[in-house]
Amino acid sequence: MGVSAVGQGLRVATIRHVIATVLVFLGLFVYFYGPPLTPNLADAARRTCNELTGNDYRSFSLVWSTTTYDSIDAPHWVCYDLGSPGHPGTSLGWWAGH
Repeated sequence: MGVSAVGQGLRVATIRHVIATVLVFLGLFVYFYGPPLTPNLADAARRTCNELTGNDYRSFSLVWSTTTYDSIDAPHWVCYDLGSPGHPGTSLGWWAGH
């Protein structure tokens, strides 16, 4: 029986496993960080937040909130009205668009 110095090569099962792993990590990255990095989704959230705060463009703050070490939360946009600082903010959800 011969001994190979380079190994057996890539098997189809190994390639499928690597592709599935990459797709899972890519999907998780898009779920947790996709909307703030995508210009269309971020602009839609800004427009929605602007409408909620009176169409002023100076009276709101938009924050992308996701899971942290302190809390387990679904990723979502939070719109803060700067005219009422005591208000906890309005959740716009993950997909804030029309």
